[in-house]
Amino acid sequence: MTASQTVSFAACVGQLALALLCVLRATRSALAVPLGLMCLDIFGWTGAGLAYELTGVPQWTWIDHALTPWTAPLGLQFVLGFVGRRRQLRATLLVVSAPSAALCATSVAAFVLPAARSFIGSTAWSISLLSLAVPTIVFATVLLSRHQRESTDPAERTRARLLLAAFALGTLLAVTDEVHGVPSLATVGMLVGCALLSVVALRFRLFDRDESLRAAGYVLALAGAIIVAALVVFRWLGAGVALLVLGPATVTLAIVAASRRWLAEGAERRARRDQLTTLGRFSAQMAHDLKNPLAALKGAAQLLHEDASRPSPGVDRARFTELMLAQIDRLDGVVDLYGRLARVEPDRAVLDVNETVRAVLALQSLAREAVVVRAELAEHVPPCHADAAMLARVIENLVRNAMEAMPDGGTIVVRTAVDASDVVLSVEDDGCGMDARTRERAFDDFFTTKAHGSGLGLAFVQRIVDAHGGRVSLGSEPGRGTVVRVWLPSG
Repeated sequence: MTASQTVSFAACVGQLALALLCVLRATRSALAVPLGLMCLDIFGWTGAGLAYELTGVPQWTWIDHALTPWTAPLGLQFVLGFVGRRRQLRATLLVVSAPSAALCATSVAAFVLPAARSFIGSTAWSISLLSLAVPTIVFATVLLSRHQRESTDPAERTRARLLLAAFALGTLLAVTDEVHGVPSLATVGMLVGCALLSVVALRFRLFDRDESLRAAGYVLALAGAIIVAALVVFRWLGAGVALLVLGPATVTLAIVAASRRWLAEGAERRARRDQLTTLGRFSAQMAHDLKNPLAALKGAAQLLHEDASRPSPGVDRARFTELMLAQIDRLDGVVDLYGRLARVEPDRAVLDVNETVRAVLALQSLAREAVVVRAELAEHVPPCHADAAMLARVIENLVRNAMEAMPDGGTIVVRTAVDASDVVLSVEDDGCGMDARTRERAFDDFFTTKAHGSGLGLAFVQRIVDAHGGRVSLGSEPGRGTVVRVWLPSG
């Protein structure tokens, strides 16, 4: 092998090893799938370029040019996931992917249309690729740079810097492959980028867990063995057989990488839904079983209250029967409340948000040592037309979440304010905080970072606020705490 081919071989081994590591972590991290697909894409076109150099078979260069346009969109998809803006900028990703698909389709057409073969590798093809890839990667680096500046977590800032270096160096060196008259350093760029990405994954917990060096060694050895086996296929069975073997194998690995997390999340989601279905049926049966005895108890208490006109000395039957009636009405209200919560059907009435906050914070169940809960309520807050019981559950949920984010204690501040025609309720803590990836999924059904959480807390809050015509925002930084704000229409 020449020096250039050796570098290409090393780049193939590194990218395939990182892709295999991503496949192993696909069920644990949302970043593993986009990174794995990007690495597989780079492995595909780097390997195809190496195969063309070794064999001179033109089909390999067609594969190279079919895979190259996807590197930039896949890189952008990974960056959007890393900075927590995948949903917000989903349309941008689709806009970038459309011309990539067209350029890929043109390259694939070379297998059946001779006219397309003259376009591949031409100046027009290079200009088309650069006009697509360069702005996309520049946009991705801008997002990474902004995320790095805004993050307060030192580890997150380091991860962002290394990713910036990987994308910037990889892009600058990869561009040389499409500039005629300039020595190609694309494979060097891919090797350097792979090394930096591996450092982020292994040393700086890109997948939210420490990676074992032994596991990294295993996947590196496996990747090396796969590449060596591919070279043996080239030498002994010919380029045609190698194309038939390695092409489907790479596609299969890509499908596994993409589907493994989807299948795992689907199984977990179905299991949680089954649990909730069972819980819902149990709650419905419990409501049915409680309603009848409550009605009978209330009737008996009313008769006793009427009979209180002949009191015994020292016993105030009227006071106790009034207490019984009040508690029975409260239990009846709880049963009705949970029915409305399941359907998210507010029973609106004019209420004072400040009074609701005070009532919730007075609950003994929210008291905990080492955690100080403080209310800072604005004066002259206009009344809201809302369901008092549902709003109380919103406040209680947010305060409990804040407490769970501070296992070693801290301060929770519940505030009210007025913003134009809205009443703003906020719950702020100084707990562990969330990174960008967690913030983006915080309102998803069944998403939780707790070992025994249901993943329905913030999703439940979102649904109740939506039912009242309001909105919710979440601000958080690792180590700096979290603030959740709820806007409710006044009046």
